[in-house]
Amino acid sequence: MTSTRKTSLNFPNKFYWGTATAAFQIEGHPEETLGKLSDWSEWIEREDKVLRPTNDGKAVAHYEHMMEDVELIRGLNSNAYRFSFNWARLHRGPGEFDENTAKFYDSLLDQLLQDKAGVERKSRVEPFATIVHFTIPSWLAKEGGWENPNTAYEFQKFTEFLAKRYGDRIKFWVTHNEPNIFLGFGYESGIWPPGYQNDWNRYFKAYQGLLLGHQLAYKTIKSVNSDAQVGFAQNLYAYEALDEALCDHKWQSIDAMPNALRKQLHNYAFIESCIELDTLDFLGVNYYTRFSYTLNPQAKDAADSKVDSSFWGELAKRGDAPANGLGWELYAEGLYKVLTEKKLSRMLEGRPIYITENGYSHIEETEQDIEDKYRVKFIRDHLIAVHRAINEGANVRGYFYWSLLDNFEWALGMKPRFGLVHVDHASFVRTKKQSYDYYAEIALNNALLGTVHKV
Repeated sequence: MTSTRKTSLNFPNKFYWGTATAAFQIEGHPEETLGKLSDWSEWIEREDKVLRPTNDGKAVAHYEHMMEDVELIRGLNSNAYRFSFNWARLHRGPGEFDENTAKFYDSLLDQLLQDKAGVERKSRVEPFATIVHFTIPSWLAKEGGWENPNTAYEFQKFTEFLAKRYGDRIKFWVTHNEPNIFLGFGYESGIWPPGYQNDWNRYFKAYQGLLLGHQLAYKTIKSVNSDAQVGFAQNLYAYEALDEALCDHKWQSIDAMPNALRKQLHNYAFIESCIELDTLDFLGVNYYTRFSYTLNPQAKDAADSKVDSSFWGELAKRGDAPANGLGWELYAEGLYKVLTEKKLSRMLEGRPIYITENGYSHIEETEQDIEDKYRVKFIRDHLIAVHRAINEGANVRGYFYWSLLDNFEWALGMKPRFGLVHVDHASFVRTKKQSYDYYAEIALNNALLGTVHKV
């Protein structure tokens, strides 16, 4: 006879609970778009590359609503918040930094770090600062972007400016967000800038530029504050062949090859490079879904069906597997698997892991996405997976839901909604969703309450 019982899943002391955002996806500073300051402020005009509507670069007007958004962060009982600096707005040219933009981040950091009077629990919010979240200044993009070593050295100068100005208020630094995604979409499928398709010569030049930039940024931050913690955020997919379960050993599967190749290049290569250079204090893990490829030498790229796949792999779907509004499979078990992967554990050698992104997207057919029970379930299922991984030795020290707000979602435009807070894209009115209150309760208690277990 099977029965159920409800228990609480408690997380480690001093566990960080937060949300994550990115500058170009939320800020919407008019100067950036009008002045074409970044590669994405130009790319957003391409109707063949970015789905409509785009909100014309306004995103969700965080630049104007920053104080309100900080209060939303506090309302979540968050003790951490991941944001990114807007490199293009701050760094206008060699040696040229914009003071007005710098003051915006002064204000943001001061608000996050302020202990509010009359609040019983400590309300200080630890900033996790991402130095670059995909977008780069147009003046560097036009000189070859990350393929040009000069970009890495200008990135070092930008990092030095940030470290000296904000280093007394920032302990955790994320140099790059998802270099693997940037490289794949920019040089393999071509759906993001710079828009090359299967250009592996440029791909590996840009890879080296990103790695050099990370190495220089790491050393620069450490020279300013040796106690700072520096890492980067890597998108990790759970790669599994469709028929692995039918084999005694998963590598007996003929479909294992494209999955194994992608796992190495996408998941592990950049991590291994940073560890080899001794420039990794922690790893940020961004997790969303599982991918299963079947062997097919004539396969097309999953992101653009007009482009050949270089890995002989055709993306397959697992029957009636549940998915989010973007068609991404909902597979919380995959987060547990990537966190406990033996290869990752061996590489990290005990270094801390922070889940720097994990979120659910709803494609809105109506104007409301408030009673989002599907997002509540997503958070619960994935936190159960994180808790299980921690119990089995994974050194996970924090979880950041993506995202605080509905935002601009790159090539997918404004329709995907990942936020705990609904944003009306015309009025920019913010409305808390059901998942907002659910996540706030988890952060307050440092626990998942009333989790059902079969006994």
